[in-house]
Order: sequence, then C-alpha cells, then structure tokens
Amino acid sequence: LNCAPDVHAIKEALALALPSVQGQMENLAVDMGYTPGVLALFYKVAIGSGVAPLVIFMGVGAMTDFGPLLANPRTLLLGAAAQFGIFATVLGALTLNYFGLI
Repeated sequence: LNCAPDVHAIKEALALALPSVQGQMENLAVDMGYTPGVLALFYKVAIGSGVAPLVIFMGVGAMTDFGPLLANPRTLLLGAAAQFGIFATVLGALTLNYFGLI
C-alpha cells in the first residue's frame, strides 16, 4: 500500500477506544510476541505495588541515621531506635490497611 502510519491517528484511536477494546489490543500484542518494556515492568513492580516509596523512605532514614553513627559510635542505640521506629510504622500502616481502618 506504500502508506506511512499516522502516529497521531493511532494514539487518538487508542484514547477513544473502550477499555474492553484496549484490553483486546493488549492481548493481541502479547500474542504477537511483544512484551512490556523495562519502564512498564518497573511501574508494575515498584510503583503499582507501593514498594518504591517505602524503600526510598527507609533508605533516606538509613542514610541519615548511619552518618552520625560513624562519627560517634555511642549513637548506635539512637540509630537503632530510629530504624525500628520506621520499620514499626510501615508494619503498623500495613496492618491498619489490612483491617480497613485507613
């Protein structure tokens, strides 16, 4: 046919399609051998499940707690208590969410 695909028209048609049609198109792409890219996988695993904010929160806490610990080893208990507090907060939030309280 010697015609170039119009990307704008394809995006517009995809935006106007019903969710069921979009699902069928996704299944068709998977059947043809196309797989989601790295960013889609990262979004699904880290952001979609809610793990990324927790890891960032705990990582920043560890960086701020262990810096003074190296300078003054007597602050080990303070750093350990801070890390336990972060861990207990995460577990408490997950428990409250499980029981439907938040």
